[in-house]
Amino acid sequence: MTWMNSGSHQKSEGEVMRLVKDVIQAEDFNLEDLNGFSVRKNLRLLDNNNRKENIKFPDDWLETDITLDIPTRSKEDPFTTFSIPGFHYRPLVAVIRSAFADIQASAYHLFPFRRIWKDPLDGHQERVFDELYTSDSWLRAQDDLQRQPKEPGCSLERVIAGLMFFSDATHLATFGTAKAWPLYLYFGNLTKYARSAPKSGACHLVGFLPSLPDNIKDTLSNLHRISKTGMAALHAHCRRDLFHGCWRHLLDAEFVHAYHHGIVLRCPDGVFRRVFPRIFTYSADYPEKVLIATIKDMGSCPCPRCLLPKDSFDLLGLFRDMRDRLANLRAYCLESVTKARDFIYSKGNTVNGSKVQATLGEGSWVPTVNAFVEKLGPLGFDAFRMLVVDFMHECELGTWKALFIHLIRLLYALPGGEGLVSTLDSRFVLYHSPPYSM
Repeated sequence: MTWMNSGSHQKSEGEVMRLVKDVIQAEDFNLEDLNGFSVRKNLRLLDNNNRKENIKFPDDWLETDITLDIPTRSKEDPFTTFSIPGFHYRPLVAVIRSAFADIQASAYHLFPFRRIWKDPLDGHQERVFDELYTSDSWLRAQDDLQRQPKEPGCSLERVIAGLMFFSDATHLATFGTAKAWPLYLYFGNLTKYARSAPKSGACHLVGFLPSLPDNIKDTLSNLHRISKTGMAALHAHCRRDLFHGCWRHLLDAEFVHAYHHGIVLRCPDGVFRRVFPRIFTYSADYPEKVLIATIKDMGSCPCPRCLLPKDSFDLLGLFRDMRDRLANLRAYCLESVTKARDFIYSKGNTVNGSKVQATLGEGSWVPTVNAFVEKLGPLGFDAFRMLVVDFMHECELGTWKALFIHLIRLLYALPGGEGLVSTLDSRFVLYHSPPYSM
């Protein structure tokens, strides 16, 4: 009882009884087994238990290795290869075929439209933006698709499969270091009210993105003429190359062909149509967005969609700020990135060297070839427009939360601060109360 009532207050009576009955009073319990016991050591052993027989993936999953080219700064041997095993994924075309064959596809919206609300009192009309298939982006994509030349000998209707990706690296448990990096796919053809329901089954798991293993540090530390700063920059470079190496497997030749020519599928209404996948959104937190956009994390131009510098952040919210953002959208220059990589892999320059940075130019670019631009850029895809705002990470748990905490601290610092915070609380409750409760 002394142990229960000391230390952490999260030990319940039921857990204490389970400890006594299931552990201490167990027949195979031996006190000597605890000699030299370390929680951290045993958690690390569990995290590193990578026996493949314990993990069984369905038959439609594939596994491949990602090979990285690590520059050595040597003109005789310009780079060394490092293989990272265990990238498990499902081919995107197979996921699309499976989704359109599912019973849930009967609720898919295959043709976009504008939703108009008409006031019953004065009759005026307003445009309603509530779904992906009622957005201007989908309407433009549908118009572009109809203007595209038809496939030879094909008279089928052409429709769009709206792809919405989401990824977020997460820890698997409160304790330990084991983590996973799942990649999910939603179809914007389904209404958000069904798509966002917890038990809707509308979320398709398409892969587990691997992270850099710890032993890559041994490979980097054995390189000649590398400083601590250079090692950190090279480690970040390998992480970016690993991420886009995974996406090169996902954006395979079959998906690129389907993106350009479509795939013939039988829809739930029994009609055969030519379905064209289109990537509309990719939701991720800021550290993952800079990976997708191939830019530096909090660099001189930290926005993954535009080229506005940090010193203009104080203009946020002004009309001038929005005008400048629209006038300075990001445009990827593959030629500059290729030239910068030539300096690294052929001429022995460092990843963060002056020649590489001068070649990349302004914009916080990094010497990693963007897989989205490389694969889908020739087909007119803009890899930066798909990076939408993540309200949970960037607003509710990020920018707005930090700003709101700062404002509350300012109120506390003023004379009578506790009363001011109390007034704020009462106004917040009054504002969010339903009309019938006032």
